[in-house]
Amino acid sequence: MQVFDFDNTIYHGESTFDFAMFVIKRKKSLLKYTPKIIKLLIKYKRCKMTEVEFQEELEKFTSPFLQNKEFIKKSVQDFWLKNKRKLNSNMLDKIEKEDVILTCSPSFLIKEIEPCLHTKNIIATEIDIEKGKIHFLNFGKNKVKIFQKQFPKKKIQTVYTDSYNDQALMDVAKSVYLVKKGNCTKIK
Repeated sequence: MQVFDFDNTIYHGESTFDFAMFVIKRKKSLLKYTPKIIKLLIKYKRCKMTEVEFQEELEKFTSPFLQNKEFIKKSVQDFWLKNKRKLNSNMLDKIEKEDVILTCSPSFLIKEIEPCLHTKNIIATEIDIEKGKIHFLNFGKNKVKIFQKQFPKKKIQTVYTDSYNDQALMDVAKSVYLVKKGNCTKIK
């Protein structure tokens, strides 16, 4: 079984960040959150925060984003109309029906493009839109925990990821490919 990260692996960029910027452009009152989002993204990409710290910071600014469910739903649809082109066709071609996509991006964002991803085995961060609370943060070691819970008898043959934030997944996989700008380099 292969496991794929989503951001900067299947999707060119950070989908959650891109979505946040997309929403901010539509709703200027959210512009004040931009510095916080950028700071959080930098810390995340540099592996400078724990899962708990990441979740706490993320929850601080998700509540204002998620207050209007209809606005979010329409924004997700419009976002993918514009950004579907950022899906990496080379990576999509590698995904088989039984493979798994593990992503820190929120499920409400990823569900919209599930038919394009060649698998229904998609595990994303679960956010309660009503409360702006994260039920399950699919980040770091949590990716391995949820994989093992959902697929207890399966072994990870190959991992495709862009980040050492997925070190826990890398450690349990037989082979690992680091994806940079759409190119795969075998590192294990």
